[in-house]
Order: sequence, then C-alpha cells, then structure tokens
Amino acid sequence: MHGVTGFIESAALLVCAAFVLVTICSRIGVPSIVGYILAGIVIGPAGLGLIAESAALSSIGEIGVVLLLFALGLEFSFEKLVTLRKHVFGLGAVQVSVTTITVSLVASLVFDLAPVSAILIGGAVAMSSTAMCLKVLAGANALGSAHGRLAIAVLLFQDLAAVAFLLLHDAMSGAAEGYGVITVIASATAVVAALFIARGPLQVLARWVALRGDPELAQLLALTIALGSTIVATSAGLSPALAAFATGMIIGEGDARHAVENEIRPFRDLFVGIFFIGIGTQLPLWILPSQWPAVLVWLAIILCGKTLIVFVVARLFGEALQTSLRTGVILANGGEFSLMLLSVSSTSGTVAEEFAGPLLLAIGVSMLAGSLMIRWAGSGLGPIDIRPC
Repeated sequence: MHGVTGFIESAALLVCAAFVLVTICSRIGVPSIVGYILAGIVIGPAGLGLIAESAALSSIGEIGVVLLLFALGLEFSFEKLVTLRKHVFGLGAVQVSVTTITVSLVASLVFDLAPVSAILIGGAVAMSSTAMCLKVLAGANALGSAHGRLAIAVLLFQDLAAVAFLLLHDAMSGAAEGYGVITVIASATAVVAALFIARGPLQVLARWVALRGDPELAQLLALTIALGSTIVATSAGLSPALAAFATGMIIGEGDARHAVENEIRPFRDLFVGIFFIGIGTQLPLWILPSQWPAVLVWLAIILCGKTLIVFVVARLFGEALQTSLRTGVILANGGEFSLMLLSVSSTSGTVAEEFAGPLLLAIGVSMLAGSLMIRWAGSGLGPIDIRPC
C-alpha cells in the first residue's frame, strides 16, 4: 500500500506542477510544452527533488509519442508518403548525414574522441524532437503548410536513422551479435508485410466501430491498434513510433479516420504532457556551474548549426527561401532520440560522462527554446506559404 500511496503522491505533484506552469505559459502565450518541461525541472532531482527520475514516468510518456505518431499517420496516406519520398529519403537523409559528419569531425578533432563516440554524438545532435515539432506545429495550424510537411518528412527519416544509431551503439558496446543488422532488416520486412496484410481487416474493423457510434469502442480500438503495433515493432527491434505512424496511415485511408482521431486526442495530449515532464526530470542542471561554457557551445551548435544546415540543404533541393528558413528553425532542437542515444551511450561507457552531460543539458535547453522557435517559424514570419512540397 505504501508503494501505491507513493505513486499517488508523485502523480498529484506532477499534475499540480504541470497545471500551474502550463496555465502560466498559456496566459503569456508560451507553448504548453515549456510548462511541462519546467514542471519536470521544478519537482525533479535538479529542482526541489520532490520526485526522482522515474523509468515508469519515461515509459508512460513514450505512450504519448506513440499516440502522437499514430494521430499523424491518420492525416497521411501511403500515396502522400510516396509523394514526399524525395524529402523523406532525400532531404532527410542529407540533413542527418551532413549534421552527423560535421559534428563528428569537430568532436573528433577538438576533443580527440574515438570515431564511434564522435559518430554517436553527431547522431544525437542530428536528431530533432518529433513530439515537440508536431505538437507545436499543430497548435500553430502549420502541419499542412509547405514548411510543416517538409519538417515532417525530415523527422520521419530521423526516426529511421535513430534506429540505425542505436544499432551502431549496440554493436560497438558488445550488446549485439554480428548478425544483428541482418536480423533487424529481416524483422522490418516481416513487419511491413504484416501491416499490408492487416490493412483490409483493420479498415473493416474501424469502419464497423465508427458505424456503431460508440465512443468507448472507438477509444479502445484506437488504443489497441496504436499500442499493439508498437509491441510488434519492439519485438522486431524497430521504432515503435514509426510502427504507430504506419498503422495510423492504414486506418487513415478508411472511412473511420475522423471517429478514431477524435477519440484518441485526449489520451494523446495527456501522455505527451507526461513525456515532456519526464524530459524535465532528466536534465542534469547540477553540472551547469562547472560546465556552462560547454553547454553554451553545444547549444549554439544545435540551434544555429542545424538551422544553417537544414536551410542550405533545403535550398539545394529547390525549396523556396522562406520555406527553407522556416524548416531550419523548426528542426533546430534536440529530441527524445537524442536523449535516449546519449543516455545509453553514457551508461555503456561508449561516450564519456564528461561529454554526454553538457550535451544532454544543451539538448534539453534547446527543446525549451525550440518550442518558441517552432511557433515563431510556424506563424510569425509572415503569411504561411502553402505551396505543395
């Protein structure tokens, strides 16, 4: 009973802190994500220490990311994804490659890091926050704009690349066997085949639930499909978020899209909020007095360097000046996969704590700043350019 009581107390503290800070942010026109992250900082180990960094909190928050990607998938279709292939596998691949190589070379030359450590650090910097970008863009009604679709395309490739970086870490740290990559490729093929086979039955089931008009059934169906797909993906060593996105696209092609989307929204928003509270509890603010110069350098690289790289690459792909600038600003932040990659790399010793700590903090601060930058880029640079990608 004591454990249950402790959990309830922690939940009450989380809700109260989030309510107060999100309300303040709402009143002053700041994205709610800032309030959630600040709530995690205030009540977490680096703040008042009212709750410890919790694996359970992170796990619950990851459900929010899954539901967010599932909801995004509802807005897409396989035809739309095919039309974006140049941006997903072209612009996205170039952005991740250029950012990773540039940061890796700088880290290797300046800090004399081993190649694998430098590549993992470069990969962490290359990632942006899918959850934050989608939430803030949706709030600014910019998901359907040219820069919104361009950013989504790059974020989708980043999620794919994150799996590759985690595989690299596992291989280099001895956590994976030599045939791990082949196994993952085979698993990915099997999962994609399973999704296409399930396409028809899932759409029929969703249509049947929508015709019944029962909100509870629609909620349960949405949660079952979204979370069930992540179980399959996780067992195959793939990204749960990408599996949820693909499943959302399958449902989105049917007639029940709006019914499912409306019923899943409250769960999505709640769990996404918990995810960002968890981000706040993970930030190592205690290193700031001794390592603030390193934090500032990494922050400048993330905010300015990524903006420049995305802007230049987008221009090379023929995008308009305004669209390229907005996309660069939107993606100028660290992400959840950045934190995950650095955390596992630091724990395994692949990346030394003295390098991982300042970068972790810089990524967290970039997410705070990035939420404001995304809103500005989404609606504050003049009329929204809706030229198709």
